[in-house]
Amino acid sequence: MIRKSVVAKLWVAIVILMIIILTLLSMGLFQLVENFYYSQIAKNLINQGQQIADLYKNAPHSLEVSNQIEIVSRIINAHILIVDREGQIQACNTMMQLPPGSVFQDTELAEVFNGQIAIKRGFHHHFDTQMLSVALPITVDNEIKKAILMYTPVAPITATLESLRRLIYFGLLGSIVLASILAFFLSKNLSRPLIKMNEVAMEMAKGNFNHRIPVLSSDEIGVLSATFNFLSAQLRQNISALSYEKEKLENVLTSMTDGVITLDSAGRIILYNPQAKKLLNDCGEIKEAALLTECVHLAEVNVLFNEVIKERTIKKGEISLSDKTLSVRLSPLFQPENEEIIGVVIVLQDVTRERKLEQMRKEFVANVSHELRTPISLIQGYAEAIMDGLADNPEQRKSFLKIIHDEANRLKRLVDDLLELSRLQTGAIKLNKEWVDVEQLCLQLRDKFKSALDQEGLAFQCEVCDDATEIWADRFRIEQVLINLMSNAIRYAKKGSIKISVGKDDEGFVINVSDTGAGILVKDLPYIFERFYRADKSRNRESGGTGLGLSIVKNIVDAHGGTITVESKEGKGTTFRIFLPGLNI
Repeated sequence: MIRKSVVAKLWVAIVILMIIILTLLSMGLFQLVENFYYSQIAKNLINQGQQIADLYKNAPHSLEVSNQIEIVSRIINAHILIVDREGQIQACNTMMQLPPGSVFQDTELAEVFNGQIAIKRGFHHHFDTQMLSVALPITVDNEIKKAILMYTPVAPITATLESLRRLIYFGLLGSIVLASILAFFLSKNLSRPLIKMNEVAMEMAKGNFNHRIPVLSSDEIGVLSATFNFLSAQLRQNISALSYEKEKLENVLTSMTDGVITLDSAGRIILYNPQAKKLLNDCGEIKEAALLTECVHLAEVNVLFNEVIKERTIKKGEISLSDKTLSVRLSPLFQPENEEIIGVVIVLQDVTRERKLEQMRKEFVANVSHELRTPISLIQGYAEAIMDGLADNPEQRKSFLKIIHDEANRLKRLVDDLLELSRLQTGAIKLNKEWVDVEQLCLQLRDKFKSALDQEGLAFQCEVCDDATEIWADRFRIEQVLINLMSNAIRYAKKGSIKISVGKDDEGFVINVSDTGAGILVKDLPYIFERFYRADKSRNRESGGTGLGLSIVKNIVDAHGGTITVESKEGKGTTFRIFLPGLNI
């Protein structure tokens, strides 16, 4: 872990760089000092040799020259010779142990007699150790007559330089150690903001954007830290905005009454709202990443999906489930950059009610047409019979005219109901509210329906609470409501009883109209207040009803600001519950 850290890598890099730089500097420094030291010794030898040469010019065979050679050789620890062009020794110090006249060979002689000063360092065949040699020409009358050769051993020089080398190496080692320590702290300081950035980045990855990096300098790392803090703030703002938009989208999708399913171009579900699953009867195959073809209820939609992908247009259709009918609309989703289709949005709408109403309207039109055609046909037929003289006696004509009269009344009731419903729905009828005596109203209903009740063998009951003897309503309209409900009860309750009960609660009055008839099927309950709807379609002409009575009842109750509900059990009867607000409502 340490090897992989930025601190370690940076420290190692700095240390290696410092070692290389300090090593090169040490080597260069030592070489410079060595060259300088040797050059100074050589220069000293040249100066001393020059003095001896000048002395030799003036008195080549004097004792003073020999003494000077001896003195200088001991001072500078050097072997000194003077030779001619043939290499014969003219003079030398005693350490050389060479007699005058003997020949001394050296490669520098050729350079010297060419007028050059020869300086050489290395081994010489006459000496056992490495020597630094300097050879100078001695010019007499502008002609090089002799040469002075000077040899000094380099061992003392080497020892001095070795001491200097050790000193430089110890200094190098100390510098490396010090540089390593400084490099460690430098890399630590440089990496501290990076480590903090890593910590903040990890927190950002967890969704926490509150952490910030301290900006301790104005250099590149300080600028990077400030930029990182700005990035964190921007990310927090953008993610908050995205979360807000996502939440709004989820709320919109959740609150929609329509089902929404989003597919990718391959037909996989990437998004859906709860209503979509509900509309499809909680189909278990509706889940993210599921294919459209995997949902049994959406198998028919797959054909429309392929058409949308192929034709790049909106497609509509319907699917029928066991208990409902759904309208389906498929719209392509395009990528803004290249108009490529990236998916399809499916919108599901429950049109069961609309289709049911359409069917009811069709049935009503057929029923009304039949209801109108039957009395009109009878009126026309009996009228033509009278006109053609088929009624021979007054009794027969009276019978024919009674039939015409009854059928005309039947037509009138149908037209009156249609007009009444139209006025109620358009608000053309104004209510004249007053305190209505409920008990008196019940007595009037009993007298009105007495013969019908006796004929069907039905008992009639009316129960009124003491605090509800009067209700605040339009007398004529509330009587119309109860007459319609009583008529339905008598029409469908062939035995048992009919009961009207009136009570009061904190908000208004409650009227219950109950019968012990056959009841209403559960599937018909949501639609019984719709226009043109009949729960028992087999009793159309026999009952003489138009299918508008309960719709008129609901509109009258709504006009009073009340509500009407129904409870029914097959074979046990039906109860209509009416709520009317009190005077203060």
